[in-house]
Amino acid sequence: MDIDLIVFDLDGTLVDTRQDLTDAVNYALKRLGKPPLDVDTVTRNVGDGVRMLLLRTLQIEDDALRAKGRDYFIEYYSQHLADHTRPYPGIIEMLDTLKGFKMAVLTNKSQEFTEPLLRQIGLDRYFVKVIGGNAGYPAKPDPQGLQAILSTLEVPAEKAIMIGDSGNDIHVGKALGVKTCAVSWGYRPLDELKALQPDFIAESPQDIIHIVQNSPV
Repeated sequence: MDIDLIVFDLDGTLVDTRQDLTDAVNYALKRLGKPPLDVDTVTRNVGDGVRMLLLRTLQIEDDALRAKGRDYFIEYYSQHLADHTRPYPGIIEMLDTLKGFKMAVLTNKSQEFTEPLLRQIGLDRYFVKVIGGNAGYPAKPDPQGLQAILSTLEVPAEKAIMIGDSGNDIHVGKALGVKTCAVSWGYRPLDELKALQPDFIAESPQDIIHIVQNSPV
């Protein structure tokens, strides 16, 4: 397999953001006079961007109240992006090993959070292109963001791989003929990911190294 470009999802793939996202959701819920949610409940609703996360967790019909909830979430999360968020074990070592490849991030996390988070946890130096939600492209699984990365970096689809922890990542790669790799440590059950028939399954960041370098796992 001849790979020039590795495109990563962010939440649940490179970094564990569960606690900080839960804290931000619960801050908004508290301000709205609603009871808190546990980490597992919030995590199940992560992956389709802030708007969908809040629709699912705040469960508010009134547009004005929903807008307030979003403001509360942004108020808190923008100041607490990396209180608990860290790269998963082995991620830094993997990125260091693969830094000879072009690497990019494609996430549904809002661009206003994605770029500062990468800076705060020291991952920004690894990526030549970062596209988040609200950055001018539809959310995954729409392929426009991934196509923009391929075009900007002048890499044909057959020389790229999309790595992530959700169906969005597998679908977006398959839509363009990009190789796909599901990671087992993220926010979605492994059986759910296997059912989507990704080209590869990584059970550790070390597996990603072997997959990309086309060496035995």
